[in-house]
Amino acid sequence: MGKVVVIFSLLGVCCLYVVSLLVVPPYVPLDEAARHETAFIRTKGVITDLSFSASGNMYMNIRENQTELLVFINSADGEAEELDLCYGDEIEVEGRIQLYNGRYEIIAPITGIKKLPRGSSNISFVSQIAMRPEAYVGTRISVVGYVDDIFKRVFYLGDAKGRYRMRVEVDDIPLSELQKEDKIIADGIFVYNAENMRYELNLISLRCSK
Repeated sequence: MGKVVVIFSLLGVCCLYVVSLLVVPPYVPLDEAARHETAFIRTKGVITDLSFSASGNMYMNIRENQTELLVFINSADGEAEELDLCYGDEIEVEGRIQLYNGRYEIIAPITGIKKLPRGSSNISFVSQIAMRPEAYVGTRISVVGYVDDIFKRVFYLGDAKGRYRMRVEVDDIPLSELQKEDKIIADGIFVYNAENMRYELNLISLRCSK
């Protein structure tokens, strides 16, 4: 009798696990997410900002229907960098809505992030490059960030929180119209300057980012 009870108990646990895998959270448009505080929902949006904390937590803003929502991924859930997310990626997010410091956000596990297909080329964030700069050396990249200090032939590109900065070397592109705190996309070759012992971007072109 005892063995039968154990077997049925195990079967019950397995059934609950299978059901949990099959149950999909309800889809909620991003502009309605704030109405579902504490609920576990599914939504989607386009990444407009992304950064990592020193401990590896990922923070990103997603935008849809003129609404932005902060998405938080705890590093305890795994290596968030492995998601390989970029500026402009459209993603689907499954997570729990909560109010934190007066702002709604969605707490999502890594398994709750799904990148949706898109046709445009990838654009990286300053914080992404800063986490693994050696992986980008010698390649042409596009980086989104905020203009920081501006000099005659050099300017610095930072992330939204001012935690990371990238030195950008400029050749024949005029910087007269570039203003501090402008959000831009810089396209160039990422190199390691052995003489100065630092990574930098040799600028090819730049454009404004909305």
